[in-house]
Amino acid sequence: MKANAFGSFRIGTTVFPSHYLAAAGIGLCALYSALVLGFILYSFRKTVSSEIYFFSFWVLTVGLEVLRLSVFDLAAGGGSVYWQTAATKALLCARYAGYLSLFASGLYAAGFRNEKLGASEAVIVAISFGLATAMPVDTGAFAPTLELRAGYLGINSILVIVVALVTVADFLYAAHSTGEAAYRAVALGVAIFLVGHRLLMTEWNPFGMIAGFVLLVAGSWLFVSRLHSYYLWQ
Repeated sequence: MKANAFGSFRIGTTVFPSHYLAAAGIGLCALYSALVLGFILYSFRKTVSSEIYFFSFWVLTVGLEVLRLSVFDLAAGGGSVYWQTAATKALLCARYAGYLSLFASGLYAAGFRNEKLGASEAVIVAISFGLATAMPVDTGAFAPTLELRAGYLGINSILVIVVALVTVADFLYAAHSTGEAAYRAVALGVAIFLVGHRLLMTEWNPFGMIAGFVLLVAGSWLFVSRLHSYYLWQ
């Protein structure tokens, strides 16, 4: 592990190493996942929603950011490069599966119909596994966010942007086609929590991470609560 891959953040006379801050960000990811999954379970215990089904998988993958701690622990302890790479690819697989699940949530809102939701998710996981397996990992480049750097960063960024735009567009289309204003609020929620997610994923600045967590929770609350209100009257 290269020592110069990390930095520090100073508040007054107190200095916080970047890996401590990144670990705190990972803790916020896990906290978010637990809180929102609990909220979904409480809100939709008597209501069925395809959009929420796939959104739940996305929320779960945010919690799987704890895999970054495994990568860091292996690297810090001089663990095998093979296992560091395997843990990084598992993290990438979780991220791809999360984004594709969110994409599927938007498709179902826009009118796509397939009653075999489990089969659809299995396809998503299979595609994600294939993408993660094919993605090269630079074992000599360790990011301040406690993970090995994956190759094709531009492609990964484009994937995130495309999923975000298409998902928001799908919910806006659902609002137009159904005449339900709730879907416009849901689209806004998607935009908000994706901005928050990006901040929490890439920042180790404490203010950036806190802002990301707040946006992530606020957007997710808007997404879940508006869909719950909509399906409650269906």
